[in-house]
Amino acid sequence: MAPCTAVGVLPALLLCAVGASARRVTGVLEVAFDSDRLAGARLLARLPFSAITLGHIVLARTHACHRAVRSHERVHVAQYERWGLLFFVLYLGSSAWQLLRGRRPYVDNHLERQARRLAGDDDPPVG
Repeated sequence: MAPCTAVGVLPALLLCAVGASARRVTGVLEVAFDSDRLAGARLLARLPFSAITLGHIVLARTHACHRAVRSHERVHVAQYERWGLLFFVLYLGSSAWQLLRGRRPYVDNHLERQARRLAGDDDPPVG
């Protein structure tokens, strides 16, 4: 788990250096901007996901976004706790497998499907 969290430290520090703030919530460091109007948040809005978990660090566009995706991202934290560094291999491997099968690498990724199911997310994202 610690090596995976270490991967998240650099992007977390970079976001904080350009105006994001960090909050500790239920043992997880959540890093985001306070408003969608800030330049950094607008830049992050261009990414194809609303948040990303790296060990015990979750990066999102805004803190409001964190609230919206918290249960989903906490499933990913648990996945990191279970798999450690192997999580990266499993995630990329599942995405590659879905792509090879003609499916959607993000939406159909096994770890994403598990996170949606366990978090009680209603519908998978479009894309």
